[in-house]
Amino acid sequence: MFETLIRRGTLITVIAGIVATLGVVAAFTIPVQMIPNLEVREIQVRTSWPGATPQDIEKEIVIEQEEYLRTVPSLQRLTSTASYGEARIELEFPYGVDISDTLIRV
Repeated sequence: MFETLIRRGTLITVIAGIVATLGVVAAFTIPVQMIPNLEVREIQVRTSWPGATPQDIEKEIVIEQEEYLRTVPSLQRLTSTASYGEARIELEFPYGVDISDTLIRV
């Protein structure tokens, strides 16, 4: 089998070139609608409280922030994390939401 491929090296090279050319042409002719939008629509809210434990931050800050932020229109996902001296809440929104207006609401 390999002997046949070696003997017909020019033919194999031409076939590989044709396949590569067709692949490049196909990549540039794919409609834009078929390519997913990878733009991340995320807002992060960080709160700092030096020296506080994660339990204190969760009880005193995160729970109240979550209750308010859940009312933001078009919110898709809310994730919160509390660690020593810091809390972080990540808000994710679907594509098509005006992120500037949403940032003002947050």
